Amino acid sequence: MLAVGLSVPLFASLVAMLRHVQANQQPKTFSISPDVAVGLSVVEGVLVHRATDGTIRAFSARCTHLGCHIDRIIDDEAVCPCHGSRYRADGSVAAGPASRPLASLRLDPDPASGGWIARVT
Repeated sequence: MLAVGLSVPLFASLVAMLRHVQANQQPKTFSISPDVAVGLSVVEGVLVHRATDGTIRAFSARCTHLGCHIDRIIDDEAVCPCHGSRYRADGSVAAGPASRPLASLRLDPDPASGGWIARVT
């Protein structure tokens, strides 16, 4: 019974350390092409939502549950391959185990490409 009691804090510490390491490994800027499709897309480590009116928003593609890289869109939701968390186009959680929304990224025009530069804020 003592081993179980000690393993919970150890596991929590390992999860916190993993999140810290992954956050520090994430690039600080991302290029988004001017021809990114309307709807929800995963583009070079960024979750991008381009509305039909041309507005664009960007979010980190790191799941807020354990930091896995979100790599696919299913039924207009971004899906984490690790534990199945799902996110809506506005970055909010549609289904857990994640409980926090995706981090918003700042978008700046990229005059060189005509697209955008997404920046971690």
